[in-house]
Amino acid sequence: MVRGRKATRAPVPAPRAPDRMRRAQPYLLLSPAILVLGALFLFPAIYNILTSFQETSPYSVAGDAEWVGLEKYVEVLTDQLTWDAGANTLFFLTASTVVVRIVLGVAIAVLLNADVLRRWKLRGIARTLVLVPWMIPPTVAVAAWRWLLDPQSGFINQSLLGMGLIDAPIAFLADTATVWYAITTIIVWRELPFVVIVVTAGLQSIPREQYEAAAVDGANGWRRFVHITLPNLRPVIFVATMLTTIATFNNFVYVWLTTGGGPGTFTQVLATQLYSSAFVDNDLGRGAATGMLMMFVMIAFAAVYMSIAFRKRDV
Repeated sequence: MVRGRKATRAPVPAPRAPDRMRRAQPYLLLSPAILVLGALFLFPAIYNILTSFQETSPYSVAGDAEWVGLEKYVEVLTDQLTWDAGANTLFFLTASTVVVRIVLGVAIAVLLNADVLRRWKLRGIARTLVLVPWMIPPTVAVAAWRWLLDPQSGFINQSLLGMGLIDAPIAFLADTATVWYAITTIIVWRELPFVVIVVTAGLQSIPREQYEAAAVDGANGWRRFVHITLPNLRPVIFVATMLTTIATFNNFVYVWLTTGGGPGTFTQVLATQLYSSAFVDNDLGRGAATGMLMMFVMIAFAAVYMSIAFRKRDV
């Protein structure tokens, strides 16, 4: 009598070397770029962290830096100018310009997506014109606006005087009553196209069937915008708001090139204070500490903002 043998599964052959190489190929191709980007990010980050605990200047010789612990952080946090600059950064520079850009960006994107522009074949021209400010380098844009706002020869003052709307020239960038309005105008004009591009891309992804069904139900343009456009644009607006907030919070160019933080310290923001501490007062430690505190604020903002946004999406 022949005993039955237990059936066994044939062993699975190990993956061949070419198969493993094929799977690893994308990672191998990306590894040089990842290493370079990692080095470019990690080295400045680690150097900035170490510098924030040191007493050093741009002219210090290697090895001359003195370790001072948290002294620079204490200096920054106990300086009233830091809190004034922080308030300017949060409310005047960031919040006001971001709100204006998001509102105007959505409105302009919706107008550019209107069927009337497509019928008249003007959509491409209109979108190109909207992008023009974004094509201009920030330094050139600020220089142009400084000329426009100049109290003596500026086009805006000369036009207002010629029309009899003002009796004397207005120093837009030197008067505390107008300087923040001028800076906000420059930032919005230069950076608005980014929001328009992002929102326009979001509008293209909304199915036209939703609008057609709403039109059949008798919904007017405003109802279609509130109940179809805005809900579909919520993720896009979320991304645009976060990116513009982070970019504006860290922005240095507009305030420094227009007013340098003046008149006095009236328009001083955290980015200009960081620069002044590090390269005007030659205190790299204090500048690095200011930069670290700015990073902590932005990390906290991003964490809270994303948690709120994802919670609303899950509801």
